[in-house]
Amino acid sequence: MKILFTCLGNICRSPIAEGVLRKKISALDLPWQVASNGTNRFHKGEPADPRTISVCKKNGVDINSHIARRFKTSDFKEYDLIICMAEDVFDELQQFVTDNAQLKKVVVKSIKDPWYGNQDGFDECYQAIANYCDILIDEIRALKP
Repeated sequence: MKILFTCLGNICRSPIAEGVLRKKISALDLPWQVASNGTNRFHKGEPADPRTISVCKKNGVDINSHIARRFKTSDFKEYDLIICMAEDVFDELQQFVTDNAQLKKVVVKSIKDPWYGNQDGFDECYQAIANYCDILIDEIRALKP
């Protein structure tokens, strides 16, 4: 199973989700791969937001080596599941679609963007993502014995 989390800039929500899910699948010894990216190019090549790094570190998730990358059409072929972190991300993803069948791999999970808030928003975002990752693991395991 190859999972891709996608948000707008790949510096807040999707790096948290990538780090959290990596930690959880490692603890469960699941042979899955996880990555993240963003639909826009504004932060391409940059590390995660310092508040993102901080909330992850506080929760035992190391994302210090994260470098933002932009979504590319070939990601539809590479990944089994693409999780858009909000409806606006799904809307932006449309620019990469070359065949509507690609959208069968895409789900939308609405996680509030913490970018415009303070550290509390990042804490809330982290918790929402951690809870979602637990549900996601259970759902995928139920589908794939």
